[in-house]
Amino acid sequence: MNEELAELVRQAMNGDKVSFGKLVYRYKQHIVNIAFGIIGNLHDAEEIAQEAFLKAYLSIRKLTNESAFYRWLVRITTNLSIDKKNVNARQTTEPIEKMGVFLDNPGHTPEEIVEQKENQQLILNGLEQLTVEQRTVLVLRELHGFSYDEIAEILDIPLGTVKSRINTARLHFREILSKERSC
Repeated sequence: MNEELAELVRQAMNGDKVSFGKLVYRYKQHIVNIAFGIIGNLHDAEEIAQEAFLKAYLSIRKLTNESAFYRWLVRITTNLSIDKKNVNARQTTEPIEKMGVFLDNPGHTPEEIVEQKENQQLILNGLEQLTVEQRTVLVLRELHGFSYDEIAEILDIPLGTVKSRINTARLHFREILSKERSC
């Protein structure tokens, strides 16, 4: 964490609303993307992001280390997303165009863009078929680049469990994609 960001977190920890607002601005899209990756619904992901920031704001004074802010915020978001996914019976996936995780490259031809969107939809459909535990670790690892140790900390589970879930999720995901591609 750079010093400027650490100072923003320290100021927010001391009750500075403007600094917290800057943190929200900085991390909002990341948090929405994490929630979306887990629950597959953009509207719910945006609501979860708002709730995560509210919870963070209300309890930021309890944070003991400013460098842990982002992982702590991701943990709040992940827990809220898992809770929502478990409660949400409809489990819909939004059209790929609404998703912030995947972005088109304007230099691509129309055919390449169509192929990219088809691949992205295939990935989303595959993620939707995983269990919430598998989907969560895969999203955190593959889409957001968290280390195994960071995932274990975020989810408050043993490192071995993270490794096992990621391995199982990857195998299951490959199996799903293989079936989808053969159709």
